[in-house]
Amino acid sequence: MHKGLHTTLKIAIRLLVGAVVLFSFNLIYWKYFWMKDLDKHGPMLYNLIEIQDTFDALYFGESSNFTTHPDDYNQLRISDNISAEFEGWRLGALNHGAYHVGMFRPLVSRVHNFKNRKTVIVTMNLRTFNQDVIYSPSEANLQLSTRFYKRSPALLNRVFVSFNYYDNRSGHERDLLKWKAWTYDTLKSTYDSISFEKNTIRRWCEVPKFLDSNGVQDDAKRQLADQYIKAYAFQIDEHNPMLKEFDDLVGIAKRKNLNLVFNLIPENIEDAQLYIGDNLVWLMRSNRDFLVERYTEQGILVVDNLELLESKHFIDRAVIPQEHYDAEGRERVGKSVANALKNQRTNVTDPE
Repeated sequence: MHKGLHTTLKIAIRLLVGAVVLFSFNLIYWKYFWMKDLDKHGPMLYNLIEIQDTFDALYFGESSNFTTHPDDYNQLRISDNISAEFEGWRLGALNHGAYHVGMFRPLVSRVHNFKNRKTVIVTMNLRTFNQDVIYSPSEANLQLSTRFYKRSPALLNRVFVSFNYYDNRSGHERDLLKWKAWTYDTLKSTYDSISFEKNTIRRWCEVPKFLDSNGVQDDAKRQLADQYIKAYAFQIDEHNPMLKEFDDLVGIAKRKNLNLVFNLIPENIEDAQLYIGDNLVWLMRSNRDFLVERYTEQGILVVDNLELLESKHFIDRAVIPQEHYDAEGRERVGKSVANALKNQRTNVTDPE
């Protein structure tokens, strides 16, 4: 018994020493190296730490928030236009190109709890639910940043990154998964007026488009039409990984007593109709309706801006379907969100 007790004591002491050493290393890393690593690999958490205690609300966005055109009459972001509608109400913007809800979710979990309910506005980009984004070759780099955002000891996150302990599948692997989805994910309709003879993205893109009287194809229009198919010819269901991220985000916001708002940003419905037609627009609207209904039922304010803007306000419309707007477009989106916040019957800080 005495020998067993002695052995147990030695093990306990070693575990205690090991714990103290690990705690000390984590403290040293956190104090002297963590912010430098965040600045390089996890910029939005770096910015969140710097600004969150000085603002009444936070806006999480991607390039739709800050992309401008040289001819714009001002350079104001969507978040700036929201803030301009509330005198004395401070809205801090956290944005990064190519980010999606998978990056925003762990960041929102880092937002401090406050006695007064803090508003968090998160961009909801319909296009990010598609296969092209889910299996994007750049996703590995985004997942690296996400590892730094997780609520784990800072040193542990750094070790995981060093050993590639995150979803670091290669671009080739993701590309194969994307092509598989484009080949086998089928489109269905319950309406007689909507049918999908070519019921996968691959089959739909293979159809000749914009032929003249001699059967010669307009390649520029054809390429843009296929880009619209790849961007929006999908149907959101319970298995969509982006949907799960939004569901988890709702749970985090409720636990932290945050006033969560989703800004469903505009898509170029007008050109989707022009280049493809009713079927694609029906898919876009159906996905919008699914998201708005789902999260409204969960008590989340979803600002539906999907069809807010005409084609002329999309600055990349001649090249690719993307959510980059001119100054008037960003202003209208901002005012739409601000008006929804003003009408919201919650404890949102409204100085008016």
